[in-house]
Amino acid sequence: MSTAKGLHSSCLHPQFAVALAIAFAIIAYVAQPLTAASGVAPLTLVKQLVAQVLSIVKDKQMAQPDKQKKLRELGATNFDFNEMSRLAMGRSWRSLSADQRQRFVPVFTSFLEDAYLNKVQNYSGQEIQITKAHVTDKDYAQVSGRIVQQGSEPIGLGFSLKREGGTWKIYDVAVDNVSTLDSYRTEFQRIMGEGGFDDLMTQVERRDRELASTLGSPTGLPF
Repeated sequence: MSTAKGLHSSCLHPQFAVALAIAFAIIAYVAQPLTAASGVAPLTLVKQLVAQVLSIVKDKQMAQPDKQKKLRELGATNFDFNEMSRLAMGRSWRSLSADQRQRFVPVFTSFLEDAYLNKVQNYSGQEIQITKAHVTDKDYAQVSGRIVQQGSEPIGLGFSLKREGGTWKIYDVAVDNVSTLDSYRTEFQRIMGEGGFDDLMTQVERRDRELASTLGSPTGLPF
């Protein structure tokens, strides 16, 4: 039986999808290694990719399903959803069986994809500025930027990248200095403590169905 409190939609920042859409493309075009010696290369690369992603989002001639397909394919190929699932579960990940982990990853992946698609369809012309990059060591990098909205304070963006087997993948997105996965981790641990794994799966699956049902809607869900 589900717990009294459901999966909070407030985990998703209003600009979460735009940040993810950009992030999905960042690692899709990373062909050169990010190293401390490359210096400005990550910053230049991300700036170029932001322009490419926004061109898809802004394309009025491209049908919404085609936009969704392009963005979903980028994410499926280049995001480290296994790592994102592990980090979102936090300490509860260690208590899951191999079967439970295999069940959770695709459900959470679908939830993330539909969450960002739900919001990106309502993109309304915000400017994305990429301001700096920092390579923490040979296998980790941080790229920072902000979303500029008319009449509002800029919203900070942060992309965490990890390299495995020579391939860079994004494993977290921070919006306004709040890690997306940190937000999910708090919520998931609460649900796990109150209702256990099956309840968590039920709530994430239900929320994902709600998100999927709104794709193509002019307004989407009110996050």
